[in-house]
Amino acid sequence: MNTSEKLAEKAAEDIIAATPSAVENVNNFTKEIFHTRGGRIGSGMGSVVEALWGFHTNKLLHSSEYELGWIYGHEYNDFACIRSSELWEPSTKAGELLRVEVKSMVASADESKAHFDRLLHEFDRNELLAVFLWDWTLVSEKNKMVYPAILDYFVGLAIPVARLRDELHLGRGGTFVSAESCPDKCGAQCTHIGEPLNAAGVRERRSGPAKAKGPNVSYAANFGGLLRMLGSRGSGGREILRKHYKSNPTTARFLDFMSRNFPRVAKSMS
Repeated sequence: MNTSEKLAEKAAEDIIAATPSAVENVNNFTKEIFHTRGGRIGSGMGSVVEALWGFHTNKLLHSSEYELGWIYGHEYNDFACIRSSELWEPSTKAGELLRVEVKSMVASADESKAHFDRLLHEFDRNELLAVFLWDWTLVSEKNKMVYPAILDYFVGLAIPVARLRDELHLGRGGTFVSAESCPDKCGAQCTHIGEPLNAAGVRERRSGPAKAKGPNVSYAANFGGLLRMLGSRGSGGREILRKHYKSNPTTARFLDFMSRNFPRVAKSMS
């Protein structure tokens, strides 16, 4: 492992370690400032919670070597951990150590829409996934004023979670496109390699093969749903969950987080 890789690994560990205090600080801040009556779901508040975590975590890193930068534009990731002494260019990743994808889930929603659907081969070694479960919480019973509070969270390496997601996808009868199996028959220059297709052969992402479009939708959009992706089919799916839980501590922390908050996951793990 070279010096840059060691620094990236340390930065990832520091971000994970700073998160409990960052979450506490976010909740203290929103409880003091973000008061409202009602508390609309789907209001964009989840994005605000995500951003507040980034800013508060950055404040807690206490490093002269790296800091969190908020990525602009339409990149998949939300934050990059960058070298403090270097110029940063998001389009080329110059000056970066690692990236962080942040997702928020509303506890009281019927179905979380947060998607973790980036392809496995696209992740860097130290890339992080941060997931925050939040909801509107009473400031006081008297006036029914509420504020957005983070109720639970997971921050860890993204690759182990993606590996679990992909094996469960295969366990449900899904497949991944290869150069030999692409419905568009692209050949050696296929740009769809690794794209998920569901059990019916329908593409799960818009970027999948054109001939794999569903009859009524452009793409199925089920792959990577943070809750739906953990759906297991019978004993085979349960065994996949148990295997990954035992084999990787990051995956175990992720599954513990999901089991604490979603009964269907806890049932699948039992």
